[in-house]
Amino acid sequence: MTLRERIAPLIHGDVLDDFATRTTYSRDTSIFERTPAVVVFPRDAADVAAVVKFAHEAAANGEKISIAPRSAGSDMTGGTLTDSIAIIFTKYMNHIGAIDPDTVTSEPGVYYRDLEKATIAKTGALIPSYPASRELCAIGGMVGNNSGGELTLRYGKTSDWVRSLDVVLADGTKTTLRPLSPTELADKKSLDTLEGRIYRETDALLEAHADEVRDARPTVTKNSCGYPLWNIRRSDGTFDLTQLITGSQGTLGIVTSATIGTVKPPEHRAMLVVFLTDMKILPEVVERVLKHTPQSFESYDDQTFKLAVRFLPQILVQFGFVKAFELGFSFIPEAFMVMTGGVPKLILLAEFAEESPEAARKKAEEAKAALADMPVKTSIAANEIAAAKYWTIRRESFSLLRKNLHGLYAAAQSITHN
Repeated sequence: MTLRERIAPLIHGDVLDDFATRTTYSRDTSIFERTPAVVVFPRDAADVAAVVKFAHEAAANGEKISIAPRSAGSDMTGGTLTDSIAIIFTKYMNHIGAIDPDTVTSEPGVYYRDLEKATIAKTGALIPSYPASRELCAIGGMVGNNSGGELTLRYGKTSDWVRSLDVVLADGTKTTLRPLSPTELADKKSLDTLEGRIYRETDALLEAHADEVRDARPTVTKNSCGYPLWNIRRSDGTFDLTQLITGSQGTLGIVTSATIGTVKPPEHRAMLVVFLTDMKILPEVVERVLKHTPQSFESYDDQTFKLAVRFLPQILVQFGFVKAFELGFSFIPEAFMVMTGGVPKLILLAEFAEESPEAARKKAEEAKAALADMPVKTSIAANEIAAAKYWTIRRESFSLLRKNLHGLYAAAQSITHN
């Protein structure tokens, strides 16, 4: 029997192994390629559990079977690729659950763009850890990669906002992970199951290696690599395994539903744009601007800038006629810069968000004044359209590279194969 024939009777969803489907899911937005043996589209958590249990039992019998969960496939590391079983969530497991004043529950196949529209419409809030690929990514990937983006400077990464996760463990067990009190942890540790063993052994590991784990914690504002053991135990005694699952890319458990915190960012914003030609002074520029607490601080280089101007029509077509016209008109100075060779090496975008337009503008002006004695050109975006064009370049650069630099993949493949 083929792998498809063995899995299909176990679930209600689709199990496909035709050439076209397997080829479709052999690529994500990375430079890598791995063709799955079979592609599974689960309808619910029970389907996921059945596939995981099947793989667990097959592996126990010596078969080389593994699973790679995938939502939108917008990650650029190749983490969603496999030559075994690919589980795809976007087809069926794409439902938005409860939207409360400060949380939202979602299946992994929901696109972030759709979830944001739903939460803003109902509560005015959003998940602030969205990445640059906000128009392309899905919630499962945000949790799996511990995503962070333009608001991470103020609001942190996805792990800072995860409240609970419904997870399928390695043996097919379904469970819910959430922060536990010491009493609740003791109850979990008493279970004679894989879940109980996970809690017992993780707690014992953290106890035996407390100093080593503490010292291994990186002193950076954003870290999405490895397994952050240092985040599991909190100072108040809480034990939270969601912190270990978030960012693990499905290697420790497969998320079937996530409850994530939301926030209402200040409504009014002002953007300081810094044009940098001397990269040596970048650290000093960043240090001075950060003292004025921007909500976000992003950048893109001259090549991205030129690419955006080159493919401006493709960018604008998605915005609708009126906004596309406004944005296109606002890009005239940038087009002139490209034609005259006056493009800076790096463009920095520092956005300040406050409760009033006056307060936001004041913050931007103070940051600008802090750079007055440095060899940089600065400007404060005159209005929302002026700021939007810079965010458009920043947010669309990912899609631009993926859609228009077709030779990049072939070149990368040649490098990796030689």
